[in-house]
Amino acid sequence: MSRRRPIGPPRGAAETAEAARQAVLGSRFRNGPEDASHTPHTGLTPASETPRTPARKRRRAEPEGKVRRTYYLAEGDADALERAVTQICDALGGRVERHRVLGAVIAAGTAQADRITADLRAELRAELLGDLTAPGD
Repeated sequence: MSRRRPIGPPRGAAETAEAARQAVLGSRFRNGPEDASHTPHTGLTPASETPRTPARKRRRAEPEGKVRRTYYLAEGDADALERAVTQICDALGGRVERHRVLGAVIAAGTAQADRITADLRAELRAELLGDLTAPGD
């Protein structure tokens, strides 16, 4: 029985890979666009000609007098806010834009800032006192 020879890559594949490698390495040392004519054809698109996707999506222009901000809320609070805004929008027959309804909800909350501060202060005090009176570990 004859000895088997290992099958290598198809003819031309090694030359193509080597040509691609040389093109990449050679592009690092090019002086300018005039050297581009001396680059061997590899069938690959150079990185400089590859269409680029934007790193991030373009933001829409902010409407006059409005800003976009992000606030992180507990999931339950975000759901409750969404339900309230939807309820108000539905009650008004969808004739008021959501941003106006959300603004009205926030305005109602800011009008009660003193009461909210007192409520949160009482909660914090109860938590702190609970920590002090809890049995030690």
